[in-house]
Formats: sequence, C-alpha cells, structure tokens
Amino acid sequence: MIQESQRRPWTQKRKQKQKTMDGKLITYSKSKSYLVESFVLNSEDREVSRKGNGRVPDPSFRRDNDSIKQLSELSKQSGRKVGDIDLNLLTGHFENYVKVVNLILSRIYKTDKRAHSLGKALADYRGRAYTLLWKEKDLCYKHNDEFKELVYERLHRNALEHAGRTLLADYTRRALFTSAINVLADSSGDTLNLLRRKRIPADLVRRVRDSCDAVKNNGSGYHYTLGVLRQVRLALERLILDEFGLKIGWRGRQRKKVSSLLKDNSPDYQQIKTLVESELSKWKRKGYSFTVPQLRSYSLDFSASTENSTGQGYWFSLDSEKKNEVLLYLKLPPGIDGRHPDASPYKSKTLTFRFVDWLPRAASEDSEKVQRAEEVENFSKAERLRFRAAKFEDMHQQLMNTIELQHLTHRFTRLRQKKVDDERETVRLEQKIKKLKRARRSAPPRLLLRDGKVILQVPFLSPNGEVSSKVLGAREYDNRAGVDRGIRVPVVLSVQKEQEYTELLLNVEYLIGKREYLRKQAYRLQSVSDKKKNNWERKRKGLSYPGHILKKEKHINALWRKVRRLDREVVRVIASKTVWFCEEHSVKTLFFEDLQSFQAHGGSKDLSYNLSSNLWGKIIDTVRYMRESLGHSKYSVWTVNPRYTSQTCHVCGERGVRVKDESSVKERKGG
Repeated sequence: MIQESQRRPWTQKRKQKQKTMDGKLITYSKSKSYLVESFVLNSEDREVSRKGNGRVPDPSFRRDNDSIKQLSELSKQSGRKVGDIDLNLLTGHFENYVKVVNLILSRIYKTDKRAHSLGKALADYRGRAYTLLWKEKDLCYKHNDEFKELVYERLHRNALEHAGRTLLADYTRRALFTSAINVLADSSGDTLNLLRRKRIPADLVRRVRDSCDAVKNNGSGYHYTLGVLRQVRLALERLILDEFGLKIGWRGRQRKKVSSLLKDNSPDYQQIKTLVESELSKWKRKGYSFTVPQLRSYSLDFSASTENSTGQGYWFSLDSEKKNEVLLYLKLPPGIDGRHPDASPYKSKTLTFRFVDWLPRAASEDSEKVQRAEEVENFSKAERLRFRAAKFEDMHQQLMNTIELQHLTHRFTRLRQKKVDDERETVRLEQKIKKLKRARRSAPPRLLLRDGKVILQVPFLSPNGEVSSKVLGAREYDNRAGVDRGIRVPVVLSVQKEQEYTELLLNVEYLIGKREYLRKQAYRLQSVSDKKKNNWERKRKGLSYPGHILKKEKHINALWRKVRRLDREVVRVIASKTVWFCEEHSVKTLFFEDLQSFQAHGGSKDLSYNLSSNLWGKIIDTVRYMRESLGHSKYSVWTVNPRYTSQTCHVCGERGVRVKDESSVKERKGG
C-alpha cells in the first residue's frame, strides 16, 4: 500500500463517545481521555458471587423433589442481584431525575427562538453546559419549587448538564436538517437523485455538511450529515406514499416503490416532482416542524459533579469485612426515604449498593498469564499481557485515590467546622488532599438501569504515556504501515522498513462464521414471528400479542445483541493485532483507507465485503485509542484516499490487474 495521495488526520469531535475494545472512550478535553469500565451493583445484604467460588456442584446431591425445590428457591433468591425494595427506590430516584430533565427541556423549547439562541450559545461555549443554563431564571434551582420537590440541588446541576448536552446535539441536528432542506430546495436534480438512488451521493453529503456552520469537516460530521439526509429522505417518501394512499411497512419496499414512481416514463412523475418541490419550498420558507427531545432511558449521570464532596449525591466506601468490595451510597431525592447506614453521610436519605472491584483480580490473572507465556518463550504475548495487567492496576489505584479523596475531604470539612480546631491535623489532611488531587483519579460515574440490572459505569484515565512507558520502556519509532481492506480477509497490514515490506493478514474466520450463523438464525425466526404477528392481527386486531410471540421476539433481540457483541469482538481483535504488530515493527505512522462512503454490494457474504463504513470507522477509532494508550501521538493514525493505493505490487513494483478468481490470469474489465 502506497501513501502518495493527500492525507489528513482521523479527528474526533469534542466530548464524543466511542466504542472501544473494553468499553467506551470519552474525551472530555484535549488533554484527558477516559475509558469506562462497568460494575454490576448488588443490594447491600446480598452475598456477591465471586468467580470460581461455590460454582462446583455437589456430587452427593440426589435428585429428589424436595432437594430440587429447595435448590431452585435458593438459586432464585441468589440470582436477584438487587432486591425489590432497593429496585423500587432506585426506580423512583430515576423517575424524578427523568422528570426534571424533561421539564428543563420543555422550558427550553417553549419557543423555537429560545431553543435556537441557547443552542447557539452552547455551541460557542467552552465550559460546562450547566454553568450557562443555570443563569436562566426559569431553569435555576433557587427560584423554582418544582425542581426542589423532585431533586436536591447538586442533582439538579447534573440534570442541567444532561439537558444541555441534549440541546446541543439537537441544535446541531436541526442546523443540518435546515441546511439539507436549503440545498435540496435549490436543486431538484439532487432531490430526485436522493429519492431514486439506494445510496446517498457522497457529493451531496459533503455539500450539505460544508454549508452548515454547526458541523466540522471531519469523519463524524460526514456520518452525522449522512444520517440527517436519510431522515429527510424518509420524510419525503412518507409524504409521497401518503399522497397516493399507499401503506408499506417495510423500509426497503418503501424506497423501491418511491423510486419506481419517480422513473422518467412513470405517469405520476410530474405530480410527485411538483409535490416534493412545493413541500421543500414550504419547509424552507416556514421551517420544518421538529419534535421536542425527551429523556426516556433510566439513567443517572453525575458528570457535572465533583468527586471530593458529599453533596454530589454518591459516596464510595470500602467494605472492611469483605475483600475488594465497595459500598456505594446514593443520596435519595425529597419525598423518598431510604435506610440509615452508620457510614453514610446522607443519613436516612440513603440507598446502599455493593459491587466487587474486579480490577485487582484481572491484573493478577494477567500477571500469571505473563509467566506462562514467558515459559513457552512467547514474549510478544507476554508484553501485551504485562501492559494489560499494568492498566488494570492503574485503574484500581485511580478508584482507590478517588475513594480516599472523598473521605479525606469529608473529614477535613468536618474538622474545619468544629469550634476547637486541630491545626496539626488540619495541615496534615490539607497536604494529603493536595497530593491526591494531583494523582490519577477516576471521573464521576454513571448509573444505568437495564432489564432489572443496575450497572455502574466508572470512567478511568486512559493508560497513556505514564503507564505504558513503565511497561514498554523507551522506544524509537521510524517506520510506516498501511492498513487495507482485504478481499479474502477483512484486513491486510503492510509495514515498510527501509525498502522492504512485511505483511500480516488479519483473519477472524471463527467469529465471522459464528456471526453469519446467528444472523441467518435471526432472519429465519424473524420471518416466522412476522407471519404469526400478521395472523394474530388479522384475527384479533387491537389485542396485545400472546406470550409465545413475545417470547420469540425476545429470542430474536437476544440474537441480534449477540451479533453486535461479535461485531465489537471483531473490531477488538483486529485493532489489537494491528496495534501490537505495529509495536513489534516500530511503526510511527499508520495509514488507513478512507471508506466513509463505502457500502457492500448486494449478496456479499464475507466480512471483508461487509466491513461497512461504520465498522471500519470503529476499527480506526479503536486503533487510535490503543495507540494513544501506548503513548503515541493522536496524529499517528491517518486516513488516505483509497484510490490507486492497492494496484502496485510492493515486491516487484509492477502494476497489477483485476482477475476473475485466484486461478485466472486474464484481466477483467470494470468492477
């Protein structure tokens, strides 16, 4: 792969969330990036099941009815991580938070003019969103009793931050939507191409993106614009189908029907063209009727809080009786009473959970794997495992620093409030607090409620530079590498050393086969489920679906979740092999093909053809993050125009030709 074409860096928008190999990469600023790890919360009185403990069945167990019944009852009780009482209290807590966020959004969107002005102000603002929004009198906590009845003051700050981020995203979407309408209204040819063609023209996407000031010229801006154009096309297609009284549920058939109506020889061509042009001119003149965004998911984000005071609403405390278990105390809002643990600073307004800090165990297991890898002289694997163990140890230390800072700050505040001040103890605590504030610490967490499970997501500082240099040592990087989308394998990696090249074919056949099997199974079950649904609606219209249909729908959703997990695993495996291969060959700069507008053709079965722009972008993002975590510059990953990058042989220097298959030598034109 050659790099003679113009190159540009793979950049990210500020405060963007991206999937990575272990969780999510959240960039809060140019200097700090956080990797999110998840912990499953349990009720305080529950005995947390640890890995490898109590999982071996008793060989003396006999299958009599009483024993089976007792065992099933025991497993049923132990399987519930969160009790009903705690779950109800937490649900009420989430409901109040969601109400406040939606109330703030409804007041912001009371008039379109106000929403636009606040959105523009947030787009130009460099600080936290809540610091700008709480200046509005009807949004601040002090002058509104409705907020005081639902949440406490610090939680209202988090709700403001959440609403501000929602407003900023919606402002960008509306600006893009308006730009798309203006471009399409001025060019009927672009409108017809948008409705006729299956794929949205890349030139149209770029023109809409460049005409909008709210979106930057980077990879995420391109895909954001592409999504908005799909929404515009969907709105126009529904308008056309409603005009002709056609009801088509499947999205693909809708697009085909509209495309057939817009053929040049169609009798309805002129009528549809006039209808679309008049609707676009109406939207351009009066504006498109947008909906007000709302928060629907049960989540609680403490990102606007600080991690060193009790007023933030969450409090960590180590369990002195159980190793590597942490207690989480949540402050409940007004009107909801909880328990009163002795260690909680919130007294009777406390909801307590516990979770296992699995980071030390993971670091210990990786250290043992390092020894086994070194015994068989697999030093490259040992290096990777050693780095991962150091990363987990660093994350554990960040969590411990955060907990210690919370407790020391609380003690320092209470000591300052006493009438008799212990000056010596005050100075000692103040010095410790200053030292911890300079240390690496985790960011404020986020709570999620998913299918009866309560998940705690903690953002940790990524192990860049400081951690990687201790493990890998000082290295010199002076080579270049190129990553190409392969034909028979998903990715081909080529490293240039002086005048020689070294290649690596990244193959994930096992994951691909498993993924395709699950996809076929999901499609087959979906077909059966659709037939049963149609039959039910025809005979019992208006009634809810029976249990066997709902059960099959859950099965289908579970299959698609497995497919998505396999996609993430494919990304993780490819990115990991790419990064560590580059480390082995001292690669300084890595080049990827820019496949923003690439889409697989119909009938593609191999993942090398199914590498859509979304999955390819995730691979680039994950590689970029992993290289940054190893101490490389963010400009060490570039994207290049794929044109003419795979035609010249790096061994003999001759230009290749396209052939039909492996055994062919005759050139095949086109394609």
